[in-house]
Amino acid sequence: MAAYALLSTYSTVQVLSPQLTRPVVQCTISTSPSGVIASMAIDQGVFDAGATSPELEAFANAIEQIMARTEVVAAVGGQSIDANGLISDNVVFTVSYPAGAAPSGAVTAEAVVPVASLNFEDGLIGSTLLENVLATIDGVYSNLQNAATG
Repeated sequence: MAAYALLSTYSTVQVLSPQLTRPVVQCTISTSPSGVIASMAIDQGVFDAGATSPELEAFANAIEQIMARTEVVAAVGGQSIDANGLISDNVVFTVSYPAGAAPSGAVTAEAVVPVASLNFEDGLIGSTLLENVLATIDGVYSNLQNAATG
């Protein structure tokens, strides 16, 4: 079974800096088995060549790897404005304390992870990205735990 289903695509221009843009296709997927809906920009040339599968597969697998953690109860794609005033694609993970608790008995907070950080399959870079994402999730969980236990 595939790690994702492609839900929609549209061509656009990604602004990387005031002087640098690139044509991209914004691809929205639903991951399996969690059903997280999120988007990522794929280079137009890669999309046109039909070579999007490895990038989207790595993206979906990374999301599912984080969703497998007991303290992560939900996720959804989103966008924010980065430090340079540019749009940034993210995945917003909902972290619950205590981990694995029923929603009525838990407190939650959001961990915002840039889409660029969600590809753990590239050797040392992937390992570093995974460590950074897990540190973000753990930080949110620790804050919830501290707030709940005083």
